[in-house]
Amino acid sequence: MFKLFVAIAVVLILAPVEPLTAQPIKLTIGQTGINPGTGPFLIARKENFFAKYGLEVSVIETQTTAAVQAMLGGSMQMTMGAGAAFATATLEGAPQFVNVASWINVFPYYLVARKEFTKVADLKGKLGQVGGPFGAAPDVAMRFGLSKLGIDPEKDVKFVQMARPDWPNVVAQLEKGDVQFSVLPPPYDKIGEAKGIHKLYALPDLGIQWQQNGEWALKSYLTSHRDVVVRVERALADAMKFYFTQKDKTIAHLIEFLGTSREDTEYSYNAYAKWADKNPRPKLDAMKNTFQAISRTTPAALKGDAAAFIDTTIVDQLVKEGYFKY
Repeated sequence: MFKLFVAIAVVLILAPVEPLTAQPIKLTIGQTGINPGTGPFLIARKENFFAKYGLEVSVIETQTTAAVQAMLGGSMQMTMGAGAAFATATLEGAPQFVNVASWINVFPYYLVARKEFTKVADLKGKLGQVGGPFGAAPDVAMRFGLSKLGIDPEKDVKFVQMARPDWPNVVAQLEKGDVQFSVLPPPYDKIGEAKGIHKLYALPDLGIQWQQNGEWALKSYLTSHRDVVVRVERALADAMKFYFTQKDKTIAHLIEFLGTSREDTEYSYNAYAKWADKNPRPKLDAMKNTFQAISRTTPAALKGDAAAFIDTTIVDQLVKEGYFKY
């Protein structure tokens, strides 16, 4: 019997050892908006970049206010979106949120109007559709843009809102004359041209920095799960490279994602490719503008420290690792 045990032990020792397969790290990430600005998430899923870095990611389409609650409750770990809701939550007493990367740092909209209004000054006394709920990114973009262009958004014009961004509905309201002006992201500015809607100004040309599409996390999650956040950002860095260097494949993915024609999708792609930053390091001036925007309803923003809401260490690490070279 003893010899049998010895023989079995020898066989087990000499047998080739199968490597243990690491289980992927599971996490849920929110995605606010369906537009080319959320393209890196789409590409990372389509091209298996998350899996490349040992992640199993569930992407949930959401709104920033809902994402804040989900992240505070622990059911969501990160979100791609604009910073107003995250900054507001922290300033009103929630744990600290931080922006770890942001590749769209402008307002990606055109100021548009019905064809009878040929210049921005013509909008005085008119009714505008903000393209979403008051306080959301399109509303902020409209107010910042008009201010820069000589229109007082509090005195010179009036606004209506809608429960969530619905750009076809905005185009329809403009076409019917229910409202006279709005903001539209690509390709809806192009789609609107056939309906008597024309562009007055490209808001990115105003030079206003604004954190629009980037990843947010609770600071506590970043501290305790830094490796996971780094993996997410590596996957998105690969997706950004794909976006900028694989135009035809990216457009094919976006057609399925956006449900728009090839022509309109390429138009959107080109606009966002022009507006995007190839290095997504969070920008302090963009966060300061976020604070200025929310100070209308969140007085604590007037004295808040915008620098506390950005963490550049993840992107800085990736730069040292050789990412963002294309």
